[in-house]
Amino acid sequence: MDFYYGRISGNSARAAFGLLEAGAQFEPRFLDTRAGENRSAEYLALNPMGKIPALVDGALKLWESNAINWYVAEKIPGSRLLPASIEGRARVQRWLFFQSAHVSPACLPVFRATNARVQAFWQGTIDPQAAEAGRKELARYLPVLEGALADREWLERQFSLADVAYAPHLWLVAEGGFDLSPYPRVRDWLGRLTARPAWRKAAELIFGR
Repeated sequence: MDFYYGRISGNSARAAFGLLEAGAQFEPRFLDTRAGENRSAEYLALNPMGKIPALVDGALKLWESNAINWYVAEKIPGSRLLPASIEGRARVQRWLFFQSAHVSPACLPVFRATNARVQAFWQGTIDPQAAEAGRKELARYLPVLEGALADREWLERQFSLADVAYAPHLWLVAEGGFDLSPYPRVRDWLGRLTARPAWRKAAELIFGR
């Protein structure tokens, strides 16, 4: 498998985390997004959106980080990143949709405005209004996660792709100073996620730490 990724990319980190948790054998293929390598004709043939990450496994060309992780979890069932039952898989998929449609979009303007690592790399303009809107959205969404973690360490009791999905963007907002103290279960869950050896390897690859 060839894994195409970029630096300071939460989506790349999510896929790297999943690949490493699964114990997948892959070749990392770095793309310099600031130099526009993700817009080359060669890469657009893999991902017509020109975004990162992407995975190539034989004839399969796959993009979207959660789709990459789902494929790898199915390919390597011994990783136990997906529940065995159809009901359990549906619940995991529910958390993936919640992350991609709600939590991550709320996190983006927040860490772009507050995270020094992100600012130094991308050197973009800060939008205080967008950041405040993101904080308000997180005030709606984080209680959902807090409630789900009331009696368990992981969203679906056993560690799964449901947990993997949230690590990068929550880590970036927390690193930028976002106050998770009103959500102690989420804070502790994030701590468990980022203590995992696979996350540490993924963070080193993507964020250089």
